[in-house]
Amino acid sequence: MYPQVFGKYVLERELARGGMARVVLATLRGAGGFEKRLVVKQIRDELACDEEFVRRFVEEAKTAVALAHPNIVPVYELGVELGTYFLAMEFVEGASLAELLRASPRGLTPEEGAYVGVEVCRALDYAHRRMNVVHRDVTPRNVMVDEEGQIKVIDFGIAAPVATAPGGHGIFGSPGHMPPEQIQGRELTAAADVFAVAVLLMELWGGKAPFRRRTNEEVDAAMQAPHPKPSDVDPRLIPLDETLANAMSLDAASRPQQADDLGRALRRFLSGVDLGDVARQLGARVREARARPPAANEARFVLQRPPSRPTAAQVGTKTFAARPELNLRASAEPSTRKLASTPAPAMRDAERTVETLATSPIETGPRATPAERPSPRIWIRLTLGGCFVAVAAFLLGRGIPAGTSSGTTTIAAPPAALTNSMPTIAIPASNAPTPTTATAVPDPPVAATRTVPPERAQVVLLGDGTVVRVDGVSRGACPTRIAIEPGSHTIAFSFPATGESKSERVNLRAGDRITLRADFTAAVPTIRLER
Repeated sequence: MYPQVFGKYVLERELARGGMARVVLATLRGAGGFEKRLVVKQIRDELACDEEFVRRFVEEAKTAVALAHPNIVPVYELGVELGTYFLAMEFVEGASLAELLRASPRGLTPEEGAYVGVEVCRALDYAHRRMNVVHRDVTPRNVMVDEEGQIKVIDFGIAAPVATAPGGHGIFGSPGHMPPEQIQGRELTAAADVFAVAVLLMELWGGKAPFRRRTNEEVDAAMQAPHPKPSDVDPRLIPLDETLANAMSLDAASRPQQADDLGRALRRFLSGVDLGDVARQLGARVREARARPPAANEARFVLQRPPSRPTAAQVGTKTFAARPELNLRASAEPSTRKLASTPAPAMRDAERTVETLATSPIETGPRATPAERPSPRIWIRLTLGGCFVAVAAFLLGRGIPAGTSSGTTTIAAPPAALTNSMPTIAIPASNAPTPTTATAVPDPPVAATRTVPPERAQVVLLGDGTVVRVDGVSRGACPTRIAIEPGSHTIAFSFPATGESKSERVNLRAGDRITLRADFTAAVPTIRLER
């Protein structure tokens, strides 16, 4: 499937996928050999069909393009290509905090966690003050660490929609990381992000999210119960107990109102600590995490085109916002045509073999020398002679019309140039005895008789990161398409990342075409059936 051309970008390989989008490593190529490695984040097809989501996504992504801070991953472009909405952003050579926690289940040291908190608060304070933007989804997967230990926040103002209550459509965030006012859909302030940072720090130090649970009811119960304290993880964190308790308060007015207020407390905790050493320690963790082989449930997925097709108005590329410092100006010819006509500097052996097989002429035997080849005159004679033989055979088969003169009737004679090599073909007259020639005429083909089985039902199975079983038989990872006999079938989806599963009983008729889409991103897994 790779590489793929996606507008002006060449998609190299998929990096990750989640409830909102798939993330793909890409290369931007332009005139004069210009190249830049970056990340293209393609929005899921279901969300692209939600007009409210698209409107909010476009508005807030325009703000994200304008953000410029050392601790924020820059977004270069927001656009739509063939009906797929996408973001193009900087490629960070590193790992997310979620990946670091998977590689280090016991969590980070007190100094490492506090250092991450300081840098995240710097990014949030800039966004709150300068751009009036609330992130709404400060989670381990949205904080990147590069191999030098630098911290960068991604996805400002863009999060997966989660229906957390009746009428909760349009609420953005991750259950277990959102404060009560965000869950209830009330107006958000910078204090909402302060709550999320405090929850993030507890997860970094303890290796476990304090409020993340399977259902909304369990999340609410965990928030109402006594909150964990940093000193429960490490006694050295006692100075931060009160600060974190205030930051995780369910009442927004009781929390620090600015991200920098929390960052200031964390900086006091790190006074006397060499932050360069802490950054190098984090960089070492990143290198270890990247060298770690992926687990079975972290296998990479093949990028698939969305099942729905774009409308006529959506075909083509449309850019909503672009960062000025990235050279996104189109060259004199479209990038797709340039890539097709400009050979790569170094072609791999496999590619060279394919090109040779595709362009080399096919030879069926040794070639004759010029002396051995027949002359053009002989070819002409043979061709004309064959034509006369064919005409004669045709007339012999149909018979000569009555009324011709007796004797021998000459149908045609070849030109004088051929008289030496071609005999004249004569046909007896109709009143002369005509020899009978037996001509074998093949019988018309008879269609084979077979029993036509009932038409099978066509089922498309979708679900990011899921595997599926039909009537107890494994059908592999989604997305997949199967044809099954009409009748009643049990289709079960499993999500290896969390161990959750969800099944659906469907009754299929002959010729049915249905789509089953599993979603494990919400607190309760769902399966949606589309006919």
